[in-house]
Amino acid sequence: MLDETKKYYRPQRLKGYDYSSPGYYFVTFNTKVRQEDILCSISNYVGPAPLGGSSHQHSPTISLTSAGNILQELIGNVDQVYCNAHIDCYVIMPDHVHLLVYLSSLWNDPPRGAGPTGKAAGLPQIINTLKSLASKRAGYSLWQEDYYDHIIRNDADLQAIREYIQNNPLQWVLDRTEPNGQEENAK
Repeated sequence: MLDETKKYYRPQRLKGYDYSSPGYYFVTFNTKVRQEDILCSISNYVGPAPLGGSSHQHSPTISLTSAGNILQELIGNVDQVYCNAHIDCYVIMPDHVHLLVYLSSLWNDPPRGAGPTGKAAGLPQIINTLKSLASKRAGYSLWQEDYYDHIIRNDADLQAIREYIQNNPLQWVLDRTEPNGQEENAK
Protein backbone atom coordinates (compact mmCIF):
# COMPACT_ATOMS: atom_id res chain seq x y z
CA MET A 1 0.00 0.00 0.00
CA LEU A 2 1.34 3.43 -0.96
CA ASP A 3 1.81 6.06 1.70
CA GLU A 4 -0.06 9.08 0.25
CA THR A 5 1.92 11.49 2.44
CA LYS A 6 5.17 10.62 0.65
CA LYS A 7 6.13 11.73 -2.82
CA TYR A 8 6.97 8.93 -5.23
CA TYR A 9 8.97 9.70 -8.33
CA ARG A 10 9.17 7.60 -11.45
CA PRO A 11 12.66 7.17 -12.83
CA GLN A 12 13.32 10.02 -15.26
CA ARG A 13 15.75 8.19 -17.53
CA LEU A 14 15.52 4.78 -19.13
CA LYS A 15 17.64 2.56 -16.93
CA GLY A 16 20.85 1.42 -18.60
CA TYR A 17 20.29 3.46 -21.77
CA ASP A 18 23.21 5.48 -23.17
CA TYR A 19 21.79 8.97 -23.77
CA SER A 20 24.75 9.83 -25.98
CA SER A 21 23.65 7.16 -28.49
CA PRO A 22 22.85 8.40 -32.00
CA GLY A 23 19.17 9.05 -32.63
CA TYR A 24 16.27 11.41 -32.08
CA TYR A 25 15.09 12.45 -28.62
CA PHE A 26 11.92 14.36 -27.75
CA VAL A 27 12.52 16.52 -24.68
CA THR A 28 10.16 18.66 -22.60
CA PHE A 29 11.18 20.83 -19.70
CA ASN A 30 8.98 23.10 -17.58
CA THR A 31 9.38 26.43 -15.87
CA LYS A 32 9.24 26.50 -12.08
CA VAL A 33 6.12 28.64 -12.23
CA ARG A 34 3.42 26.97 -14.31
CA GLN A 35 0.35 28.49 -15.96
CA GLU A 36 2.07 31.88 -16.42
CA ASP A 37 3.67 33.50 -19.45
CA ILE A 38 7.26 33.09 -18.28
CA LEU A 39 8.81 32.37 -21.69
CA CYS A 40 6.24 33.82 -24.09
CA SER A 41 2.64 34.74 -24.65
CA ILE A 42 0.52 33.13 -27.32
CA SER A 43 -2.31 34.95 -29.00
CA ASN A 44 -4.66 33.76 -31.67
CA TYR A 45 -4.92 36.03 -34.68
CA VAL A 46 -8.23 35.99 -36.49
CA GLY A 47 -8.32 38.18 -39.55
CA PRO A 48 -9.58 38.59 -43.06
CA ALA A 49 -9.21 35.62 -45.34
CA PRO A 50 -7.11 35.98 -48.46
CA LEU A 51 -8.96 37.36 -51.51
CA GLY A 52 -11.62 39.12 -49.45
CA GLY A 53 -13.33 36.02 -48.02
CA SER A 54 -14.79 35.83 -44.53
CA SER A 55 -12.49 35.95 -41.52
CA HIS A 56 -10.50 32.87 -40.66
CA GLN A 57 -8.12 31.68 -38.00
CA HIS A 58 -4.40 32.05 -38.63
CA SER A 59 -1.56 30.38 -36.81
CA PRO A 60 -1.14 31.69 -33.28
CA THR A 61 1.38 34.43 -32.67
CA ILE A 62 4.15 33.71 -30.17
CA SER A 63 5.67 36.76 -28.46
CA LEU A 64 8.79 35.81 -26.54
CA THR A 65 9.63 37.38 -23.19
CA SER A 66 13.23 38.30 -22.37
CA ALA A 67 13.69 34.81 -20.85
CA GLY A 68 12.21 33.28 -24.01
CA ASN A 69 14.59 35.29 -26.21
CA ILE A 70 17.56 34.10 -24.14
CA LEU A 71 16.41 30.49 -24.50
CA GLN A 72 15.82 30.85 -28.25
CA GLU A 73 19.36 32.17 -28.72
CA LEU A 74 20.82 29.29 -26.70
CA ILE A 75 18.81 26.69 -28.63
CA GLY A 76 20.01 28.27 -31.87
CA ASN A 77 23.62 27.81 -30.75
CA VAL A 78 23.37 24.09 -29.88
CA ASP A 79 24.49 23.00 -33.36
CA GLN A 80 27.62 25.16 -33.11
CA VAL A 81 28.51 24.29 -29.53
CA TYR A 82 28.08 20.51 -29.77
CA CYS A 83 29.58 18.75 -32.77
CA ASN A 84 27.20 15.78 -32.46
CA ALA A 85 23.93 17.60 -31.75
CA HIS A 86 21.28 19.14 -33.96
CA ILE A 87 17.94 20.67 -32.94
CA ASP A 88 15.51 19.28 -35.52
CA CYS A 89 12.59 21.43 -34.34
CA TYR A 90 11.39 23.11 -31.18
CA VAL A 91 8.73 25.33 -29.73
CA ILE A 92 8.96 27.69 -26.78
CA MET A 93 5.64 27.77 -24.94
CA PRO A 94 4.59 30.07 -22.07
CA ASP A 95 5.65 27.65 -19.32
CA HIS A 96 7.49 24.82 -21.07
CA VAL A 97 9.71 23.94 -24.03
CA HIS A 98 9.56 21.06 -26.51
CA LEU A 99 12.74 20.09 -28.36
CA LEU A 100 13.42 17.40 -30.91
CA VAL A 101 17.15 16.72 -30.61
CA TYR A 102 19.19 14.60 -32.99
CA LEU A 103 22.48 13.17 -31.75
CA SER A 104 24.81 11.85 -34.43
CA SER A 105 27.52 9.28 -34.23
CA LEU A 106 30.88 10.98 -34.14
CA TRP A 107 32.46 7.98 -35.83
CA ASN A 108 30.30 8.02 -38.98
CA ASP A 109 29.59 11.70 -39.55
CA PRO A 110 31.99 14.16 -41.12
CA PRO A 111 33.28 16.79 -38.70
CA ARG A 112 31.49 20.13 -38.68
CA GLY A 113 33.11 23.52 -38.69
CA ALA A 114 34.61 24.53 -35.41
CA GLY A 115 32.13 26.11 -33.04
CA PRO A 116 32.80 27.80 -29.75
CA THR A 117 33.78 24.47 -28.20
CA GLY A 118 33.12 21.81 -30.84
CA LYS A 119 32.65 19.19 -28.12
CA ALA A 120 30.42 16.14 -28.17
CA ALA A 121 27.83 15.64 -25.47
CA GLY A 122 25.03 13.38 -24.39
CA LEU A 123 21.44 14.51 -24.04
CA PRO A 124 21.59 15.20 -20.26
CA GLN A 125 24.57 17.52 -20.64
CA ILE A 126 22.95 19.44 -23.51
CA ILE A 127 19.63 19.94 -21.71
CA ASN A 128 21.19 20.76 -18.34
CA THR A 129 23.51 23.30 -19.99
CA LEU A 130 20.60 24.96 -21.81
CA LYS A 131 18.63 25.23 -18.60
CA SER A 132 21.59 26.43 -16.53
CA LEU A 133 22.73 29.09 -19.00
CA ALA A 134 19.19 30.38 -19.55
CA SER A 135 18.68 30.79 -15.79
CA LYS A 136 22.08 32.41 -15.35
CA ARG A 137 21.49 34.91 -18.16
CA ALA A 138 17.92 35.64 -17.02
CA GLY A 139 19.19 36.33 -13.51
CA TYR A 140 16.87 33.91 -11.74
CA SER A 141 16.06 30.21 -11.63
CA LEU A 142 13.63 29.42 -14.45
CA TRP A 143 13.24 25.66 -14.44
CA GLN A 144 11.82 22.72 -12.60
CA GLU A 145 14.58 20.36 -11.58
CA ASP A 146 14.26 17.62 -14.20
CA TYR A 147 12.97 17.11 -17.73
CA TYR A 148 10.94 14.56 -19.66
CA ASP A 149 12.49 12.65 -22.54
CA HIS A 150 11.22 10.17 -25.09
CA ILE A 151 13.52 8.13 -27.32
CA ILE A 152 12.22 8.19 -30.90
CA ARG A 153 12.18 4.61 -32.17
CA ASN A 154 10.78 4.84 -35.73
CA ASP A 155 9.80 7.21 -38.54
CA ALA A 156 6.10 7.24 -37.61
CA ASP A 157 6.98 8.31 -34.07
CA LEU A 158 9.36 10.97 -35.43
CA GLN A 159 6.69 12.45 -37.71
CA ALA A 160 4.08 12.41 -34.95
CA ILE A 161 6.43 14.28 -32.59
CA ARG A 162 7.26 16.88 -35.26
CA GLU A 163 3.53 17.47 -35.80
CA TYR A 164 2.91 17.67 -32.06
CA ILE A 165 5.63 20.32 -31.66
CA GLN A 166 4.40 22.29 -34.67
CA ASN A 167 0.76 22.20 -33.52
CA ASN A 168 1.41 22.87 -29.84
CA PRO A 169 0.82 26.67 -29.96
CA LEU A 170 -2.53 26.22 -31.74
CA GLN A 171 -3.52 23.49 -29.28
CA TRP A 172 -2.57 25.86 -26.43
CA VAL A 173 -5.00 28.47 -27.80
CA LEU A 174 -7.74 25.91 -28.45
CA ASP A 175 -7.41 24.47 -24.95
CA ARG A 176 -8.10 27.92 -23.56
CA THR A 177 -10.88 29.02 -25.90
CA GLU A 178 -12.88 25.92 -26.83
CA PRO A 179 -15.73 24.76 -24.55
CA ASN A 180 -13.98 21.44 -23.91
CA GLY A 181 -10.57 23.07 -23.34
CA GLN A 182 -8.39 22.81 -20.25
CA GLU A 183 -9.72 25.95 -18.56
CA GLU A 184 -13.28 24.76 -18.87
CA ASN A 185 -12.38 21.30 -17.60
CA ALA A 186 -10.42 22.73 -14.68
CA LYS A 187 -13.46 24.58 -13.31
